Amino acid sequence: MKQIIVLLILLQSTQSYCLSEELRILCWEGYAPEEHIEKFELFIKNKYDVNLNVKVTYASEIHEFFDQIRGQKTDLISPAHNLPKSKKWNFISGNVVLPLNLDNIPNYKNIIPSLKKADYITDNGKIYGAPIVYGIYGLAYNTHFFEQAPTSWDILWNKKYAGNYAISSDYYEANIYITALTELPNNDALFDYEQLKNNKMVHKKLKQLAENSSRFWKGIDKVDDLKGLAIATAWGFSFTELNKQGEQWKFARPKEGTTGWIDNWLIGYSLKNKPQMKLIAEEWINYSLSPEMQIDYLRNINQFPVNLSITPSLTAQEIKNYHLNEPQYIENNILFWKPLSRRHRNGFKLMWKKATKGLKKH
Repeated sequence: MKQIIVLLILLQSTQSYCLSEELRILCWEGYAPEEHIEKFELFIKNKYDVNLNVKVTYASEIHEFFDQIRGQKTDLISPAHNLPKSKKWNFISGNVVLPLNLDNIPNYKNIIPSLKKADYITDNGKIYGAPIVYGIYGLAYNTHFFEQAPTSWDILWNKKYAGNYAISSDYYEANIYITALTELPNNDALFDYEQLKNNKMVHKKLKQLAENSSRFWKGIDKVDDLKGLAIATAWGFSFTELNKQGEQWKFARPKEGTTGWIDNWLIGYSLKNKPQMKLIAEEWINYSLSPEMQIDYLRNINQFPVNLSITPSLTAQEIKNYHLNEPQYIENNILFWKPLSRRHRNGFKLMWKKATKGLKKH
């Protein structure tokens, strides 16, 4: 009898046994919504019989991506396109990220053609990341204050709006870029510290930009960063919630142009000797590129989707707003940030430090 009971216990434990794993994600807020995490965990349970716990940490500063991935403290990160091959943070050349197996990411085939196997994420024929969304460091305006959208970045230096706008504090180089856009006829010089370091007008206007701002925001723009203001620089993450609270914010299309970014999923070398977990990480990337999640990114955090197959599921206004009916929009309308050398990044950081000296803003 005792033998039978022992056998039944062993059989029951065998049948109920299920591998438990943890996938650690470090990303910008909004890229791994809780409701989608729950769906993904269930999907992995059903497909692989793995009890998966997805642990999400939100980044607040860009250096965290390299620090965490190099220290093997996270498995998936979401840096912008100008970081994987940067001189300061050698994600790819330093072998701290792994090449992707696109066979495990079938939704990759539906992304914008110019982003497939893009140079910024490809090395020796291997692809080290997949785009999530793209967007702009845009000129945002509160429609309560404007009958028509602003047409120039110069509005940030209009005395009428001094103390009535917010800008990013940690993306200091983006502030330099928009300042330079108002002064330089050649956009190629935007990302070149050597051409900006002695430009007295750029330095003067950068200082004015910082001094006259009402607030600095970090990471992503949040409701409290923009609420009640007339204009701001923003990614657009806060727009949906601001609209719910009675403020309608939109992006202007300044005549000087707009700089932008492409955020990507990269898998860390913490999974180098964990083939099943790398596969699960690639499943997450594929899930992020699914129509369901791409539409969620568009509607909830106001970012440009990279999966073109979602167009039939969108409204005509959404297609227009996100330029999904303009095949060459991404190439022709956004000045994408370029990777910076250590010298240029340090130079831009010094310019911003001088511009903000003595300022205390939140």
